[in-house]
Amino acid sequence: MTLKMKNISFITGMVILFLILWGAGSFADTEGGFSGFGQSTDISPDDSELVFSYYHNDDAALYTVPVSGGEADLLAKPDKGKSFINPKFSPDGDKVAFIEQWETEERRYSQLRIFDRKSQTIIQRINTSGYVTEGAFSPDGKSLYFLKADVYKNYSPIASERPHDFDIFRMDLESGETEQITDRKAYSMSSLEVTPNGEQLMYKNYGSSDQLVLHSLEDGSVERIVPIGDFASGSPIISSPTLSQDGMHIVFSDVAAKDENGTFVYEGFRMDLDTKQAVQMTSFHEHVTSPVFFHDQDMLMVTVDKNFAGADPDYSYWQISADGEERKHVDIGIPEDSES
Repeated sequence: MTLKMKNISFITGMVILFLILWGAGSFADTEGGFSGFGQSTDISPDDSELVFSYYHNDDAALYTVPVSGGEADLLAKPDKGKSFINPKFSPDGDKVAFIEQWETEERRYSQLRIFDRKSQTIIQRINTSGYVTEGAFSPDGKSLYFLKADVYKNYSPIASERPHDFDIFRMDLESGETEQITDRKAYSMSSLEVTPNGEQLMYKNYGSSDQLVLHSLEDGSVERIVPIGDFASGSPIISSPTLSQDGMHIVFSDVAAKDENGTFVYEGFRMDLDTKQAVQMTSFHEHVTSPVFFHDQDMLMVTVDKNFAGADPDYSYWQISADGEERKHVDIGIPEDSES
């Protein structure tokens, strides 16, 4: 074989080896799944801790960290193939309600769980044939309200499967008994909260447009609210609304602009509950979502996604002042021994 042919053979072999190794590496990365911060957070009653989900290869565990940031502590880790998401502190901070999600070849599951921080165990479970998507403690800590959907399907061939036929339920935390609060079989419900005085439930719903609903626990009457504001989408497209501790304002995420690709850019908006007027309060120029009020400080925590239009999210958590003028990134370290 000539020297030229040997060189060609060597180069060809190296190219083939590179492609094999690259392909194996790409396959391994794909197999690994998503790793990173989850979307939803909550703040402890004394404003000292943040609870959140962190994904390891598509499975999300729960962590806590000081609200200022630092090294996170593992709170609860699921079995392989499951995820713990949407955590909520109880009013005394001793419990964390969350949603456990998993799926089999037959169907998806989404169920309500409660983690007791003193005993370090999951002390209460609600297993239903429906799909529980989130929970909210009553201010007195005696009840846990939750959203449950009866079906998980798509009503259009071009739409993805989602939970539908929603209603609100209440669990008595002492007896464990549950009761149905609404009978709506709503197409969608989300962002369930109990008002600070414990007299109403708030959630997001869709009518002719996105709207906020205040549901009286005394007589079942409802007030529907459509925020007024300068939204780039025209009609509001509300995401993750939350009530201030004084019950006078609602902060939510909505469309503030469009980027150069025409993708909606969501920012935080603050609405006066009396006038229904909403004003933009953040300017991240990214996807802002999941605001959470501090309890005794005029501040919020928000989640920012720097890869909103991408395949996987790139979430980070930020403290912001109530007027949106000040902001600080919460730098969090995930312990390596909890990632395995």
